Amino acid sequence: MNANDAMRAMIEASGKSGRQVAREIGRSESFVSSTLAQGVCPRADTLARVAEACGYEIVIVPKNVAHNLADNSGRIVVEYDGR
Repeated sequence: MNANDAMRAMIEASGKSGRQVAREIGRSESFVSSTLAQGVCPRADTLARVAEACGYEIVIVPKNVAHNLADNSGRIVVEYDGR
């Protein structure tokens, strides 16, 4: 899952609208909707703000540990492939 997919998943899981999340992170509704619609990967600080607004937190772990996290319920794992 990339950062854009994670952002979408967190918003959906929170039960909040994109408008609500945008307001909570201090961004425009169009920013959130266009980011999601265009498949743009948000910056790390933006993703962290979205996570906070949706009741998540960003945790960075070594690659050899990350694959074990994908099976845990409620977690959203973002994998970066270097692109």
